[in-house]
Amino acid sequence: MIFEDILRAVAELNDEERQLLRRYLDPVSEKPAELTSKEKMQQLNALLDAMGDGLSQTQLHEMTEAMTEEYIEAWDASKWTK
Repeated sequence: MIFEDILRAVAELNDEERQLLRRYLDPVSEKPAELTSKEKMQQLNALLDAMGDGLSQTQLHEMTEAMTEEYIEAWDASKWTK
C-alpha cells in the first residue's frame, strides 16, 4: 500500500475503527524524552543511592573495596572493529 491508499482506507473507517487505529498509533508516535546530562546524572545518582538501601556501612565498604581492588584496563574498541 502506498501512502495515498492508506489515507483513503482511513477515510473509509467508521468511528470505532478510527478509535482503534488511534489507540494503536498513539504509543507508536510517542518518543521518549531526551534527558539532559544533568538529568541523566541525577537519575544515575538516585539509582546508586537505591543500590545501598538495606546494606550496612560495613557491607557498602566491602562492596566498594571489591569494585576498586583491581585496576582493569579500559576496553579498546578499535581491537574489535574494522
